[in-house]
Amino acid sequence: MNRPIRTYIAAFKSGISTLMEYRIDFLTNSTLSLLIHAFVQIILWESVFKSKGQGAIQGYTADSMYIYICFVSLCTILTRSGRIERGVGDEIRNGDLNKYLLKPLSHLGFSGAMVAAEKVGTLLFALIIFPFFVFFTTYQIQIAGTIWGMLILLTAIICKFFISMAISYLAFWYEETWTFHIILDISMVFLSGAMLPLSMLPAWILPISNLLPFQYFGYIPGALASGTISISHAPLYLFMSILWCIIFWMITKSIWFLGMRKYGAFGG
Repeated sequence: MNRPIRTYIAAFKSGISTLMEYRIDFLTNSTLSLLIHAFVQIILWESVFKSKGQGAIQGYTADSMYIYICFVSLCTILTRSGRIERGVGDEIRNGDLNKYLLKPLSHLGFSGAMVAAEKVGTLLFALIIFPFFVFFTTYQIQIAGTIWGMLILLTAIICKFFISMAISYLAFWYEETWTFHIILDISMVFLSGAMLPLSMLPAWILPISNLLPFQYFGYIPGALASGTISISHAPLYLFMSILWCIIFWMITKSIWFLGMRKYGAFGG
């Protein structure tokens, strides 16, 4: 095994160790957020379906909406920007980036290994908690749709990582990139299906959503798992989500190379 790969594996292990060291902080920021997001959405939609009586809303029954909420809540937490991506701007401003430039490793790869540790930790806790949610519904979970949804979610996590890193790399030119992250988070709330399924949004929003990758960050995986969109389209969705990963990987690398031309390597 060559040295760079060993370095990335060590970074991943270090990230896992950090999670174990700050367990309460991790549980509060990830797992508890996951439970609160799912609980609030479930209570809200229970009220909506009770007020409407029997029947479906835009193709969603109460049980299928329950599965959708659980899956999208998981997607929302896993695709959320963490401390690693947001901390890159500080590394650039403070000159801490120098330590990466003096070693034969990629800053993007090292950051990716650290982020992967955070996501794995969140996913493990979610897999422990979410089976208990299944007992509260008689709805038949779509196994094939869930598998396709998890594959698309994996690409969504990667794509979101590249987007967040691209924003953070703007610190080569801007003093603060926090505002850009906030704009991204707000956009994702509405265009990823985190608030409600995209099929329920006004018709004029759907063309905008189709031009952006956000639907793969929640709505598509959740709708596949709940069976509210045809599984026959799943291969195309997976292909498009992979394509978005490649596009934003290229954008992120381009911003990095341009930033390196400007970076003065002061401080650190």
